[in-house]
Amino acid sequence: MRGLTREQVIFLKVTRAYVEAERPDLSFRFSFDGAPQPVIGDGSRMVDVSFHNAERLFQRIFLEGSMGLGEGYSEGLIEVQDTDYKEFLCICVYAISPRILRHLSIFDMIAAVRARAGGYFSKPRQNATIDNHYSLSDWFERDDDSNAFFHYWLDGDHRMYSCGKWDPETKTLEESETNKLELYAKRMEIDERSRGKTLLDLGCGWGGVLFFMAEKFGIRAKGLTLSSAQHRYITKEISRRNLQDLVTVELRNVHNMEGTYDYIVSIGMLEHISDFDDLYEKTARALNPGGQALMHSIYSESWFYKADRWFMKYIFPYGACPNFSSNMRCFRKYFNVVEPNKMPYLSYPKTLDAWFANFCRAEPQIRELLRKSSKVKDVDFAIRTFKHYLAIASVSLTFSGYVGHTLIKEPRVHS
Repeated sequence: MRGLTREQVIFLKVTRAYVEAERPDLSFRFSFDGAPQPVIGDGSRMVDVSFHNAERLFQRIFLEGSMGLGEGYSEGLIEVQDTDYKEFLCICVYAISPRILRHLSIFDMIAAVRARAGGYFSKPRQNATIDNHYSLSDWFERDDDSNAFFHYWLDGDHRMYSCGKWDPETKTLEESETNKLELYAKRMEIDERSRGKTLLDLGCGWGGVLFFMAEKFGIRAKGLTLSSAQHRYITKEISRRNLQDLVTVELRNVHNMEGTYDYIVSIGMLEHISDFDDLYEKTARALNPGGQALMHSIYSESWFYKADRWFMKYIFPYGACPNFSSNMRCFRKYFNVVEPNKMPYLSYPKTLDAWFANFCRAEPQIRELLRKSSKVKDVDFAIRTFKHYLAIASVSLTFSGYVGHTLIKEPRVHS
C-alpha cells in the first residue's frame, strides 16, 4: 500500500474486513486518481469505484464525516455506477461494527470511530422546512415544476412520499403504497359503512390518503399542508376527479387544526415537528366520540440520536427524528388506547430503492427540467445530491430506526 495516505489505507482495510465478514459475494476494485488498487474480495459481482482528488477526499471523509462523503459524491469526486452506489455506501455506513473493527489496529480503529462520530455513519432522517423541501422553493419559481420533479420518481398511483408496505408478494412501488393505504383504512375500521364520515390528514402530501379514502369509501376528507406546490396539485386534482363535495385542502399548520373528525391520520409528518405534546393534545380534542387516529413515522430508538449534518444542510433542515419511547409516553398521556405496529421488515429501504431506480430512469427528463425551469446553477451537483440522499437513506434504514404506525383512540381529554 505504498504511496497511499493513512486514510486510504484504513479505508481499504475496512473494505477487506467488510467483504470477508458481511459480503463475500462482492468484489471491489478501487482507483485512486487513476491508480488502480488490487481487487478486494473473490465475489462474482464486481463493484468499480474511482476516487478523484483522492487524498483530499479521504481527509474530508475522515475529518468531516457524512458532510465530506456526501459533498464528495455530489462534486463528482466519487465515480460509481448507479446500480453499485448503494454497495459502496454499505462500507461507509455499516463497516464500523465490532465484527469489522477487530480487524484493525487500535490506531486505525480510533480514526474510523472518530469518522463515525462526525456523522459518517449517522441515521439520515431529518426534518425539513416544509415549503423548502416539498415545494423546492429554492429551486423552482413555479409550483407545477416542483411537482413535476417529485412525480418523476414517486409512485404513479398515489404520489406518496413515505414508506410503502412491502409484503413478501409485493412486486411494485405502487402496490406497496396501496397496501399501506388499505392497511391503515382497516386499522381505523374504515369500510363501506364509513361513507359520509370525516377524516383529517395532517401533512397531506400530494393527497394520496385524501383521494384514496374519498374515492374508495366516500369519506369526506380534509388535508392540511404548508407546501404551496402540494396545495396547488391537490386543488387541481379535486376538480379533475370531480371530488369537490368530498375533498378539501388548506394551507395551514397542523398545530392550528380546526373542527372535529371521525378519523385523523398523519403519514410521515412527525419528522417535521418538535412539539408533540401540543399536537397530540389537539388531536385528542379534535376526535369525535368513537373516533380514531393513526400516526405513521420513522422513529429513533436511541436516546443518543444525532442529527446528520449533510442531511440538515442539503435535504431536511431543522429538526430530528422523533424518539419512539418518548412519543409512546406522550400518546398515552392523551389516549387510553395506544397500539404501535411496525411495517414489514425492509419496507422503507425497498421504497427508497424504488424511488432511486425511478429517479435514475427519469434522470434525462429531470436534468432537462432543472436546466430549463429551475434556479439550480449546477445541475450535476443537484442530481447527485438527490441520488446520494435516496441511496444513503436506504442503507441507513436497513438496520436502524423504527418505521411503523400507531393507532390511538379513546382520548383522555375532549374538546
